[in-house]
Amino acid sequence: MAVPMSSKTAVKLGRRLRQLDTMLKQRYSIIWDCCCDHGLLGMSLLQRKLADKIFFVDILSPQMALLEKDLHGRFSGDKANWQVICQDLNDLEVPEVESQLFIIAGVGGNKPIQFIESLCAAMPTLPFDLLLCSVHGNYAVRKVLIEHGFFLKEEQIVFENNRFYEAIYVSQSDGQAIAATGSVMWDKVNPKHQQYWQKTLDHYRKKAAADPAAFGSIVADYEALLITG
Repeated sequence: MAVPMSSKTAVKLGRRLRQLDTMLKQRYSIIWDCCCDHGLLGMSLLQRKLADKIFFVDILSPQMALLEKDLHGRFSGDKANWQVICQDLNDLEVPEVESQLFIIAGVGGNKPIQFIESLCAAMPTLPFDLLLCSVHGNYAVRKVLIEHGFFLKEEQIVFENNRFYEAIYVSQSDGQAIAATGSVMWDKVNPKHQQYWQKTLDHYRKKAAADPAAFGSIVADYEALLITG
């Protein structure tokens, strides 16, 4: 018979989620685990007691029902510290509370950008932090972060299941300037980083061949990095 997992049993995280988990060290009033899927990252943060309350958010109702059942089984004694919300990200009602972190990982396209812009519109005077790990489109995501006055706290390149990810941790309160191509995450002597740089550069060169006006400057930015062996 299977033994129910308790809150003391460490949550097993893959390389990508483990990297995101490692990047978070400070405590928050509220953490939002957005597009949370199985909620593994949020559960790990709940175990680490990194927030007064953690919200698990996703639009898939069957998945969220399973997650809520899992949370009840593992964290029944900590019910006041978590809540499951089945809702579109852009419809979230965010309280005006200081010290909030929003996590959005594992999605790409325009979704991260739309969410960032929605949050900034909803909280124009209240600074907050973001932890992002988009499937693709990181250059555009970083451009939006720069436009909205975010600063870089940490960034890392993660390789998992034959796919590269950029883990980006930013704040509106403090940090260093954000580069659209990434900056401190690059290790120029790391073969995996060289591979990722070349793959990204080839991707934008192909796009620039069809639309030089839209993508030519992006190619130039990545060429300037010169991540080669």
